[in-house]
Amino acid sequence: MLNQAERDFLIGLLERGEEIPEDFKYKLFPVTHKEYELAYAGKMRKEDLLANEDGSFPVPVQVDKVFSSSAQRDDEPDDWNNMIFLGDNLQFLKTVYADTDPVIAGKIKGKVRLIYIDPPFATADEFQNRYGAKAYQDKKKGAEFVEFLRRRLFLAREILAPDGSIYIHLDNKMVHYVKVIADEVFGKNNFRREIIWNLPGAAGYKSLVNSYVRGHDTILYYTRSDEYIFHKEYLPYNEKQLKRFTGTDEQGRSFKPITKDKVIYLDESKGVPVTDVWSDIASFQTVVNSPEIVDYPTQKPEALLKRIIRCSTDPGDLVLDFFGGSGTTAATAEKLGRKWVVCDIGKLSYFTIQRRILQIGASKSLENPKKKYGREPKDFMICRLGTYDLKSALELEWKKYQIFVAELFGISLFDLQIGGYAFEGEKDGCPVKIFHFNRWTDSNIDQAYLEDMHARLAKRMPGGRVYIVVPSTRVDFLTDYEEIDNIRYYFLKIPYQIIRELHQKPFQKFRQPQSRNAINSLDEAVGFSFVRTPSVDSSVTVSDTEVILEITRFSSNERAVERAPEEKSLSGFDLLSAVYLDCDYNGQDFVLTHHFFLEDLQNTDGVMRISLDRAVCGKRMMAVYTDIYGNDFSESFLL
Repeated sequence: MLNQAERDFLIGLLERGEEIPEDFKYKLFPVTHKEYELAYAGKMRKEDLLANEDGSFPVPVQVDKVFSSSAQRDDEPDDWNNMIFLGDNLQFLKTVYADTDPVIAGKIKGKVRLIYIDPPFATADEFQNRYGAKAYQDKKKGAEFVEFLRRRLFLAREILAPDGSIYIHLDNKMVHYVKVIADEVFGKNNFRREIIWNLPGAAGYKSLVNSYVRGHDTILYYTRSDEYIFHKEYLPYNEKQLKRFTGTDEQGRSFKPITKDKVIYLDESKGVPVTDVWSDIASFQTVVNSPEIVDYPTQKPEALLKRIIRCSTDPGDLVLDFFGGSGTTAATAEKLGRKWVVCDIGKLSYFTIQRRILQIGASKSLENPKKKYGREPKDFMICRLGTYDLKSALELEWKKYQIFVAELFGISLFDLQIGGYAFEGEKDGCPVKIFHFNRWTDSNIDQAYLEDMHARLAKRMPGGRVYIVVPSTRVDFLTDYEEIDNIRYYFLKIPYQIIRELHQKPFQKFRQPQSRNAINSLDEAVGFSFVRTPSVDSSVTVSDTEVILEITRFSSNERAVERAPEEKSLSGFDLLSAVYLDCDYNGQDFVLTHHFFLEDLQNTDGVMRISLDRAVCGKRMMAVYTDIYGNDFSESFLL
């Protein structure tokens, strides 16, 4: 209940057109609290999240490439491609929830039978990989991490199928907090099990820890409703259990007495039902020679995902992982005949998953680890969202271009006439003109263009604003808007130039890491951006034993105005994130073979050097240089 002083304060804000503080939203629109829930700073109502009040919006999907197998598989529909997304997973989930983008509309939302996620465990600890090197250090901690995950879980629930399930993989540091928010999101009655994944051999691996040695991870298992798929799994009997089958009938069949009148026959028994303590699946912390290892920190074994996927899906079902990481979920789902979609914000993950799927035929079989899987990958495509290739966007067919920019800028598309002037839709209740730059090849948005438009509008909409979507090269004004007789004409330029007053939060590109320590840092993107290709000077020297790549100059072309304050003074190699290599490039598909973060490069007198064994290189090599903003420059070399 508001007191009089609060009422007067709110009335004053409304009269001045100022924003209502977050605290007052909960007083004006109170929520019904659960039996128990976490309270912390920055906690957002579900209704506000789904209304994009957090400043994160759905963004269009841009398809980079479709990989097609030599023959369409009989077990996959013709209109489906598995999907790898590069982008912020909150934007990804909001795009799926909106379900309007033509690439994914009607294909994912409400059809996801299983979600598995392995989010970075938000702690101040630096995790170590199997070599003892630091793997990563999370940037979000405490309440910030809890809310980071809670918002994604709300959206994850909304896109699950009615009979879908979700498995949330955590360690002991945050599991108790996440359990409380997951109860809030999915309902505590939909909590099915706390699965303890015992890590065999962990005691020896961490024997120097001055406490009880960490020996397990925790996986929280929830469903969306009381109706869900579950197939019970069984383990083979061990020797001790087999000895309990002491009886033999007239046909020589072994059996175990259960009650006076009932027995279990060994040849009819499926084995021992799997409990919620899993001790039979090894972790890569201790298994260091597995051919499955793809050199990605926090990689999980396919055996773990095999159990989860088989228990909670049927063949042909859709599996989603929006912390894609090393691609274990995608690879395992593929081998089990499920459809899959994965998303990750990191370039290393993006390239690693792509390679893992392209080379899946040479990986081990799930049914017989001594054999190869031996099958081509099903059709899949790689997509980006939030960061776009400008040339591809401008070359879209006109209707698709309109849909693309409408999703970028939050425009509702429909035919609109004001004073005989045609508009393509509205943004925030104001008319939007999408300039047809292909039709009007000799025209720009100039003073004459605005005056002609204004002559039609002046008497019909005194005051207000008009939005004009236009390529930046086709507008003559350097400013972000022009004002004529109290009507502001805003230029939504492609590529975008920030107009801060139009957004709740400033646009922010997610940052790519410069070391293995930060591979799984929980970074986020706000808004969208276009690729600005870096500039690189490099050369390759080849001998009988060695291939040396030298980088003599690196320059990011990211606009200084869009950089974070601490990055405005950075230049040169300080803006380089990593170099990704395909040392046996076939001229068509980039398949990652080596990666070097900035900290891995040899710096000699200002020249960055990478040395490779000649034996691991083919006739051609492709290099992808990535700056900290995710922009790429690619080139290939004959060796």
